[in-house]
Amino acid sequence: MNQRVSEQLDKILALADSNHDGEALVAVRKARQMLSRDGLSFGDLARAASTQTYAKSSSMWSFLSGQRNHYEARIQHLLQQLDDLQAQMQTQDLQLGFWRRRAMELEQTSTHAQSEAERWKKLASETADRLWEIGRTVGMEEFAAKEAMPEAEKATAGKK
Repeated sequence: MNQRVSEQLDKILALADSNHDGEALVAVRKARQMLSRDGLSFGDLARAASTQTYAKSSSMWSFLSGQRNHYEARIQHLLQQLDDLQAQMQTQDLQLGFWRRRAMELEQTSTHAQSEAERWKKLASETADRLWEIGRTVGMEEFAAKEAMPEAEKATAGKK
């Protein structure tokens, strides 16, 4: 790994210490990508850090090992958060599927209800038209019957 990549990795790993979980997670992922491009892992990075000459003093080793433990704990925490978010996403996907199916059912019910309403409206209109025709026929028959009556019977029928 060249000096420039090493400096970039150092800056990215500094972001993994962020209080913002999203930023820290992205930094760890980016660091993992950079290491894997060179065929390395975080373990290789830790081993390389432990072999550096300045890391041989016990106080420095204690510091590096504390940092390593901190980063490992942070990584585990972030991985757990990732697992939790994936589980949450699966649950939400299931809920979304349920509500989509429910919406389709309601849409079908609504369409059916609208067609039934149209059918009943047509039936009511046809019934009203038939009744109107029956009424007109009955009225015409009564009118014709009155016209056919002699004048004396008309006067008597009108008094009733």
